[in-house]
Amino acid sequence: MASGIFCVFAALAVLVLIVCGVALVPALLVAGLFVLAFSLAAGVIGLAFRLLGGLLLVVLAAPLMLAGAVLAFALGIAVLHAAAPLLLVIGIICLITRHHRNTQPAAGSRV
Repeated sequence: MASGIFCVFAALAVLVLIVCGVALVPALLVAGLFVLAFSLAAGVIGLAFRLLGGLLLVVLAAPLMLAGAVLAFALGIAVLHAAAPLLLVIGIICLITRHHRNTQPAAGSRV
């Protein structure tokens, strides 16, 4: 996309040069100088932002992500340890009731 725009500018500059003569060459050189300066400045600023973003990713995001994962793991283990006795008691009650239900005689039978 950018190369297409610059090609259009180049074609317009050639047309203006042909129409207006050689006296326009210094003005075109100055305009090109400004375009080059702004392009270089934008490239340097973009590189600085990329470096700053990478630095923030390494310094802040990765340790916070790791800390969050460790905290979630610790919370999961704590909940599991807190719920394990309750689950054990519920399981034993279910086994006792199931065993008791299977060993009861039928309602009409004589034992």
